[in-house]
Amino acid sequence: MEKQIEKLVIKLVKKLYNFDLEPNQFLAEPPDNEVFGDFSSNIALILGKKLKRKPMDLGQEIVKELEKDKSLNSVFVKIEVLPPGFINFHFKKEYLLKLFKLALEKGAEYGSNNYFKGKKIMVEYAHPNTHKLFHLGHLRNITNGEAVVRILKSLGAKVIRANYQGDVGMHIAKCLWAVKKDKISFKTLKNLDQKIEYLGKAYVKGNKAYEKNKKAKAEILEVNRKIYEKKDQEIIDLWQETRQWSLDYFERIYKRLDSCFDRFYFESEVALKGKEIVLKALKKDIFKKSKGAIIFPGSKYGLHDRVFITSQGNPTYEAKDMELGRLQFEEYNPDFIIHNVGPEQAEYFKVIFKALEMVSPFTKDREKHLLYGWVRLKKGKMSSRLGNVVTGEWLLDEAKKRLKKEFPETKKEILEMIGTGSVKYSFLKVGSATDLAFDIDESISLQGNSGPYLQYTYARCLSVLNKAGIDIKTKSDSLGFREKDLVLNQEELGLLRTFLNFSQVVLRAGQEYSPNLIANFLYDFSKNYNAFYNKHRILKEKDKDKRIFRLALTKITGVIIKKGLYLLGIKAPQKM
Repeated sequence: MEKQIEKLVIKLVKKLYNFDLEPNQFLAEPPDNEVFGDFSSNIALILGKKLKRKPMDLGQEIVKELEKDKSLNSVFVKIEVLPPGFINFHFKKEYLLKLFKLALEKGAEYGSNNYFKGKKIMVEYAHPNTHKLFHLGHLRNITNGEAVVRILKSLGAKVIRANYQGDVGMHIAKCLWAVKKDKISFKTLKNLDQKIEYLGKAYVKGNKAYEKNKKAKAEILEVNRKIYEKKDQEIIDLWQETRQWSLDYFERIYKRLDSCFDRFYFESEVALKGKEIVLKALKKDIFKKSKGAIIFPGSKYGLHDRVFITSQGNPTYEAKDMELGRLQFEEYNPDFIIHNVGPEQAEYFKVIFKALEMVSPFTKDREKHLLYGWVRLKKGKMSSRLGNVVTGEWLLDEAKKRLKKEFPETKKEILEMIGTGSVKYSFLKVGSATDLAFDIDESISLQGNSGPYLQYTYARCLSVLNKAGIDIKTKSDSLGFREKDLVLNQEELGLLRTFLNFSQVVLRAGQEYSPNLIANFLYDFSKNYNAFYNKHRILKEKDKDKRIFRLALTKITGVIIKKGLYLLGIKAPQKM
C-alpha cells in the first residue's frame, strides 16, 4: 500500500505544483502511534522547504485534492493533516479485512516480492581463518550474512553465497612452526575436537615465541615464505593436513547454523596472482615503490597509503583482494558484492575498492562493505593471540545447556532449535553495526525481546490452530467469516494494522541490509498477539464469525512469525 500512496502523492504534487518528486525524497510509512493512522507522509514538510510555503497549508491542499478522488472512499475512512504538516491516512475496517484475506491466500509467500528481480548479488560472509578457532565474531558474521542472503532472495534476487578464508599468512606460519617443534604424532589426536584444540594451543605458542624470541621469529618468517613458495613438501603436507582439520571443523558449524556456501575462496588461491596484478599495475603508475615495498597511494584520493607487496616480496591482504575481486566478477559477474566484515576494516575497504576500481574500472560502485560491530561476553575482549578466545560452539552449547536446566523434559532437537535461535536472535535484534555485550540468560528468556519468545508465540499459534483442526500450511482462505457485521476490538485492530506492515518491513530490511528491522517487527507483532490471546477467547468464543476471525488472526500471526524467523535463519519448533 505504501507504493500506491507514494504514486498517488507524486501524481498530485505534479498536478498541483508542477513539481517532480521521486519516492526516495519523502516518506510514506506507518506512524509510531496508531492514533495518527495507518500510514503517514511527510510530503508537505518536504514541499514546504522546496516551495518556501507553510507545510500545513500545502498539506490541506493535498488532502482536499485527495478527497475529490472517489476511488479512495472504499479505502480510507479519513485523510487528515496534523501539525507540523504530516498527512495521515486511516484505513476503513473493510479495506483492512480485504488486505487480511489476501494475505491469508498468499500464505508463506506473504512478505515476498520481486524488488530485486533480475539482480545477481554476491554476499561474502563468515570468513573464519584456518588454524584458528571460530569465535563469537565469526558467529555474529555468519548469522548476519545468512539473514541478509535470505532476505535478498525473498525479494527476488539471485544470491551467490561466498566465503573468503585466510589459509596462508603469518598466523598459519606461527601455528605450523609450533606444530613442528612439538613433534607429536597426529595419531594421538583421536577426533576433530582434539585436533582443533591442539591447533589453538599451537597458535598461541607460536605467537608468543614470535613476539619474544628473535630466533623463533626468523624461523617463523621462513615457514611463512615456504608456505607461499610451495616448494618444501614437508611444510606443504603439514599445511594441507592441518588446513583440512579446520575446514572440517567449520563445516560442522555451518551445518549446525543451517548455512551453506556456493563458493569458498581462499587466500592461497589468490595470493600469487594478486601479486602479479599489482606488479602489472605498477607499470601503469597505479601503484608505486616505497622503502622497498609497493604501495597504493591512497592519499591521492583522500584515503591513506597501504602496502600491497612487502619489502620481502610477499603479497599482503590488499594484493590478494585485487585477484579476489577479479575472480569473483569473472566467475559470477554479480551486479554488486556485499562484504560482511568487521568495523576495523572500514578504512581498509575504502582503499581496496579504490585500488580495484583503478585496476578494473568496471568494478566501480559494485563493491559494498556491510560492517558488523564487536561482540563480547560481559567479561572483556576476546583474543586468540592470548589463548582466551570464546568460541562460537561454546556459546551455542552453553545456551542449550542452560535451556536444558530450565526445561529438562524438552527434546534434544527442540533445545538445539531454541538454543541456536536464541543466540542468532540476540545478534539480529540490534543493528549489525552496533557493538554487543552478549547476555546468555537474557537471550534464552521466554519473556521480553528474545528468540525463544517468538518461537513460543509461534508454537502457541500452532497449538490453537491444531485444536481447531486448521492446517497453517494451506494457502487458500478457507476461514470464511462475515465481515460486514464484525465488530473489532482494540487488540484485533492492532493485530490487523501490525501485520499489514510486514511486507514493507521485509522490503526495507533488504534495501538497507538490516535484518534487525524484521526482528523488531516480529517482537512487536508477537507482543500484540499475546495481548490479544490473553484477553480474548478464541476456541471458546460462542459467536461463530468472531471465533473464525480470531482463528484467522492466529493463522496469519503464525504464518508471519514463521516466515520472519526463516528470513532470520531461525527455526520455528512446532512445540515448546
